[in-house]
Amino acid sequence: MSAKHTAVAILSKGVVESIEVGTPAPGPGDVLLKVEYASMIAFDTYMVDLGYAVKEGGYPITLGNNASGTVESVGEGVSGVKIGDRIAAFSPHIFERERLQGTMQEYVVLPEHFCAKIPDDLALDAAATIPDNFVTAFYTLFDHLGLPISSSLPATSAPPNASVSILVYGAGTTTGQYVIQLLHAAGYMNVVVTASPRHHELLRSLGATHTLDYASETLAADLAIAAGGDGKFALAVDCISADATIAKIAPLVRAGGKVAILLPIKVGDTVAVGDAGMRSTIPEEENHFAEGVAIKYVKTFTYHQNNEFLKNELMSKILPPLLAKGIITPNRVRLLDRGATLKERVEEGLDLLRNNKVSGEKIIVKVH
Repeated sequence: MSAKHTAVAILSKGVVESIEVGTPAPGPGDVLLKVEYASMIAFDTYMVDLGYAVKEGGYPITLGNNASGTVESVGEGVSGVKIGDRIAAFSPHIFERERLQGTMQEYVVLPEHFCAKIPDDLALDAAATIPDNFVTAFYTLFDHLGLPISSSLPATSAPPNASVSILVYGAGTTTGQYVIQLLHAAGYMNVVVTASPRHHELLRSLGATHTLDYASETLAADLAIAAGGDGKFALAVDCISADATIAKIAPLVRAGGKVAILLPIKVGDTVAVGDAGMRSTIPEEENHFAEGVAIKYVKTFTYHQNNEFLKNELMSKILPPLLAKGIITPNRVRLLDRGATLKERVEEGLDLLRNNKVSGEKIIVKVH
């Protein structure tokens, strides 16, 4: 293994380049991963184009949050994986530049608790779709919304509130698909989702009980019927998190209910982020939720700082058996493997994301 390897990084706002970086040795509790595939998400474009979440003096920033590949070496104290194991890994590197790194590089060192051993029959490109969205979905449901964590999934008995009405808005997104899978595995029986009709069949196969067209002129009335009872939802997850989607969800959540909004909030009425920018809370004058509705803002990249149990268990211990049993399945892959260089493949991915050309699938870049 060479002392240096290739990475693709943001050097300054709007500037992405291929660079050579030192190949580190894993420290205590760390895993050195030979990266075969890494994923790209809209957040990458926010950092590149807007400088979003970039701390002062933070450049260069290696892109990428997910990776899959094989374990090259391990540090002292690592017991869950060994050299040669196939793993999927998550790097919430944006907020911990001192230690963590982006995954869009040929080798990356990560703490063992961000690594999940994957089944032999799970393709590495598909495995790279899983970590960040799975973490987001689990953290949203079982931390922010307070659903009880079952000792085993699928649940052997229905949860106390199995019939509670749950809305997943934008369920065709990669995160939305994991939200549905986890709710189904946990035994919830009234999962109402909105998505483009082309995703409905897939979402029903994952466990959605009602699939509604987000663009329908009768969406509000259809959602109220699907909610049952008073026509309101006890729980809601906004996987789009734009001003327009929040406005549509607000009248549908009953007083005393909870709504989870996956940050950042896009200003305006589209998924793409332009000059209008983003924010992390709903302005008071635009908060139209009923009194008593708890608004939970989900910041996935800090889950390990806020929940010690999930930090130690989620990726390394909870996810692997779910993958082995087929309870959690990967997103559809949009594979970028044809560019002559890693930088070219990354630039293609950024262009697809900027122009909102990705739907219901995850951009996966061939790295090594």
